[in-house]
Amino acid sequence: MFHAGDGNLHPLICYDESIPGQADRAEAVASEILGYCIEAGGSITGEHGVGADKKSSMSRMFAAADLDAMQLLRCAFDPSGICNPGKVFPTPRLCGEVPGPYRQHPLERQGLADRF
Repeated sequence: MFHAGDGNLHPLICYDESIPGQADRAEAVASEILGYCIEAGGSITGEHGVGADKKSSMSRMFAAADLDAMQLLRCAFDPSGICNPGKVFPTPRLCGEVPGPYRQHPLERQGLADRF
């Protein structure tokens, strides 16, 4: 399922983590959807940035020099690497990008940010 009414495509591939192999199959389906988006001239990025699920597809759309420039920019604004560690770009908990129970952000734990 996904929404695409505003020009952004946010696929949400549902799977049962307790069934061996389903997570890998869901990841493969999501990657295939991203491939179709790129082939059609679209972007895998959106208003939420790029999270862990799209991380491995970035090189399909951007050259190494582009990715290096993006990383330099991120490091300039977050030199300690505390904003959404492990992700390509900061992404809020929207549109099912991070399904499951709420997980407190490291900045919230440090008292530097609030959840509204």
